Amino acid sequence: MNTNLFADNIVKTRKLLTIFILLFVSISTYGKTSADYDKLYSDCVDKSIKENNLGGINNGVVDACSNYVSDIAKKDITRLYKVFYNRLNADSPDDALKFEASQKSWLAHRNTHCELMGQYVGSPMYGFCPMQLNQARAAELQELVGE
Repeated sequence: MNTNLFADNIVKTRKLLTIFILLFVSISTYGKTSADYDKLYSDCVDKSIKENNLGGINNGVVDACSNYVSDIAKKDITRLYKVFYNRLNADSPDDALKFEASQKSWLAHRNTHCELMGQYVGSPMYGFCPMQLNQARAAELQELVGE
């Protein structure tokens, strides 16, 4: 009887593990929401302040955490861009070329806009602005891909 109970527990544990793995894969496969990026940034700020015994946020924390979240958003942009580009290229190579041109234009806009924001608003914007625009671009691409 104990053997059956033990076997049942193993089966239940395997099912729970499988569900957890599927949930984790589905969460990591699909794009992040604005709230997800905001939480990553907020958690980074809190962790940086705590680990460095700071009294509060400073430009260094803003820059480090902005770059951290921006890098995550850029990886999402790259993945989503490839998915949509390949889909377009299979159906309409001309549209794929337009999409490629629009991405290059968006990159130029982001870089120029954020350079100006840094110059006229202040140095934290050199990191914070690209983070915000990268998050917005990832959301746009998620919509195109249908995530």
